Amino acid sequence: MSRSEKTNTNKKEQGKLKLYSTISSNLITYIIVMTVLAMMFAFVTYGFTVYQITENRFTSDEAIFIFLCFFLGLYMLLMVLFCVIIGNQLSKPLKLLRNAIENFNVTNMEHIEYQGPKEFMDMVDSFNNLSDRLRDIENENRRLADEKNKMLADISHDLKTPITVISGYARALHDGLIKEDEINDYLNIIDQKSSTVADLINQFYEYSKLEHPEYNFELTKLNIAEFLREFLVDKIDELTVNGFELEVNFPDNEVGYILGNEMQLRRVFENLIANTVAHTPKGTLMSFDMGCTGEKVLIRYEDNGGGISDEVADRIFDPFVVSDPSRNKSGSGLGLSIAKKIVEYHGGTIVLERFAGKTQTSYLITLPLYEENNDEEEDNS
Repeated sequence: MSRSEKTNTNKKEQGKLKLYSTISSNLITYIIVMTVLAMMFAFVTYGFTVYQITENRFTSDEAIFIFLCFFLGLYMLLMVLFCVIIGNQLSKPLKLLRNAIENFNVTNMEHIEYQGPKEFMDMVDSFNNLSDRLRDIENENRRLADEKNKMLADISHDLKTPITVISGYARALHDGLIKEDEINDYLNIIDQKSSTVADLINQFYEYSKLEHPEYNFELTKLNIAEFLREFLVDKIDELTVNGFELEVNFPDNEVGYILGNEMQLRRVFENLIANTVAHTPKGTLMSFDMGCTGEKVLIRYEDNGGGISDEVADRIFDPFVVSDPSRNKSGSGLGLSIAKKIVEYHGGTIVLERFAGKTQTSYLITLPLYEENNDEEEDNS
């Protein structure tokens, strides 16, 4: 338990122990004590004046005057004392709060320690909780700023190399430095690097679009099993030509309806496969499994391409994370980040499963099943 949590716990326990100690209860207590003292003094003064009257030292009018003077004087004295005590009880917490607000520092804010009337203890606890929330917001803003700066640095790094190649080769062609039989090779390289730049820009655009809080896309009723079968049938020839194997394990009668967007879900599985193609050797086996359980559809995507290091695995869904620290291999490091955001937009989750001593990479995607009963109930109503 952190220090702030302990402080809040102690404050709550103190509040429970001193539940009776409120401003209103203190006022009532002080008034009762003041009235009792005044009445006691009144009885003493009354007895004194009666004795003086019986001894013929005071007349009745003089005795009444003396009684009233002493009684009212004491009462006023008690009232002043009462106001001083209440003023101290009010000024102390207010001064603490004022000083805390004037010296407020999000990065280094100590909790206010106070014991007294419950109303002020609640105010102090609320202030401490507010300072904790502001500190969390500040830390989150700093994290986002650091992530943004890193993102810009990574974008610059990823764009710099292909643009430099394009610029250098184009200048060489323009200056006639390339042999006639090598021109087509140079043009092909320029075309490839141009495609790489376009792909990087498109991926960053997609990521930025998904990050925007107002971005949304239409979800429709979708048979996820049928969708995946059609998608993988389209991919199998492409993967085979490139030297990869694909295995699909779907039960023949498996049907799972979700609310989804075909284009966005296609991007999820495209990015998963592209990540395998970019970072595993030819001959790698990719496999898809799907099943429905309870209110969810489970999709597991695996490859036996050697697995992912623990260092990369912990940040695999962060933007611009690639398996090669030098970033010499292809890939922007945005594909899995985009996939994660799309899955989460569908109300699902995607996680990297960890298997000790295993060499495969396994992703588990869960998506909420579409409840047909909801439509039926709406139609009946």
